[in-house]
Amino acid sequence: MPTIELTDRFCQTAKPAEGKQTDFFDTIVKGLCLRVSPAGTRAWNLVYTKPADGKRARMKLGRYPEIKLVKAREKARDARAGIGEGMDPVAEQRAHAASQTVSDLVDNYIARHASTKRSGDEIARRLRKNISDVIGTIKLADLHRRDLTRCIDAVKDRGAPVEANRLFEDMRAMVRWAKGRGDLDDNLVDGMRRPTETKERDRFLTADEIKTLWLALPDADMRESTRRILRLCLFTGQRVGEIAGMTRDEIDLDAAMWTIPAARAKNGREHVVPLALAAVTIIRDQLEAVDALAERKDLAVPVWVFPAPGFRAAVTAASLPKAVKRLEVEGTIFGMAPWTPHDLRRTAATHMEEIGISPFIVGHVLNHVSVTKASITSRVYARYNYDREKREALELWADRLSGIVEGKSGIVPLRRMAG
Repeated sequence: MPTIELTDRFCQTAKPAEGKQTDFFDTIVKGLCLRVSPAGTRAWNLVYTKPADGKRARMKLGRYPEIKLVKAREKARDARAGIGEGMDPVAEQRAHAASQTVSDLVDNYIARHASTKRSGDEIARRLRKNISDVIGTIKLADLHRRDLTRCIDAVKDRGAPVEANRLFEDMRAMVRWAKGRGDLDDNLVDGMRRPTETKERDRFLTADEIKTLWLALPDADMRESTRRILRLCLFTGQRVGEIAGMTRDEIDLDAAMWTIPAARAKNGREHVVPLALAAVTIIRDQLEAVDALAERKDLAVPVWVFPAPGFRAAVTAASLPKAVKRLEVEGTIFGMAPWTPHDLRRTAATHMEEIGISPFIVGHVLNHVSVTKASITSRVYARYNYDREKREALELWADRLSGIVEGKSGIVPLRRMAG
C-alpha cells in the first residue's frame, strides 16, 4: 500500500489506485491511513498490532473531510498511546457500543450534533418519540435494520407519511454519525429507501376560498393568536414557523419592517419583510393582547410576539397545522378542500404573480435563494436588497387581499414590476 506524508491537499484529491479501494499510509503517524474508495469516499483508519495476540487490526477514526488531517493524527496518536499500554482500542470501542442502548445513542446524537441545528428541537422530538420510545432498550450491539424498519412502519401505520419520511432522514443522519464515531460498525440504513414517495403540493386558495376563510376565521375553534398567525401568513407570504417564532426585537412597527435573523431563517440568510398596514395592525393587536395577559397574570412580558401558554417559549410551527387540521369536518375545512398553513404562503405567492408582480420580486419576498442567489453575480457581487420592490409588492397584495375579502374586483391594476 502507498506510504506518503499526507497533506490536506492530497486528502482532498486522492484517487484509488487502479480503480480499487486504496489505503494511503501516513509517514508522520505510524498506522494512520486514508482509505479511498472508487466511489470517492475517504475514511480514516488506524492499522495496528493487537497487544493480546499480535494480530493486525483496523480501527475506524471517521470520515474525511468531517475529520481533518490534524484531528485524525491526534486521534491516531491517542489510540497508539493506549495500545502501548496494552489496550486494544477496537475491543474497547466494541465493548462501549455493546453497553450503549439505542436511547443512549439518541441522547448522545441530540446533545453532540442535532442540538446545533436550527431544527434541533424537532429532530429531538421525532427521534425520542419514534425511536427511543419504541426500541430504546435495545443494545447497539444487537441493533438490526428490522428494528429501524419497525419504527418507520409504526409512523406510517398511524397515517403520517410525511412524518415517516422526516424520521427516516433523521435516523439516517444519526446512524451515519454513529458509524463515523465507531459506535456502530455498519451503516444499517444503507440501501433503505424513503418510506413514502411524496409529491410536491400545489394547493393554493382561490379568491373565493380566501374570502370564505377570512369570514369563517373569527368563529373558528382556535386561539386568537393562531388566527392572527394565519392572517399574517396571507399578508406577508412568510413561512409559518418564522411567523410563529417572531420576537419583539425583530419588528419595527414605526418603520413597518420585520427582520428575520439568519439564525431563524430557513435558508440561513437574514430576511427583511416590509409590513403592509394590515400586517402592522395584526402584530400590534397581538402585542397588546400579550401585554394585557402578562399584566393580569403578573408575568414578565415575553420576548415572543406569539408566546405559548405559560410564556416559556414561542408557539411551535407544528401546532399551527394541527389547529387547522382540527377544523376538518367530513373532508372539508369551512366547506372547501383541506388546506394547510403553508398553503397560505403558496396562495400569497400565486396571487402576487397573478396581479402582475414579477416572479423575481416574489422570490425576494419569499426569501427563496434559488431565485435571489441563482447566479455568481447575485450570490457574490450584487448587494442590492430589493426592499423597495418588496414593500411595493406586499402593499399591492394587501390591497388586493382586502378587495377579495370585501368582495371587490379589479382593485389593483395589472402591472409588471421591474426584475
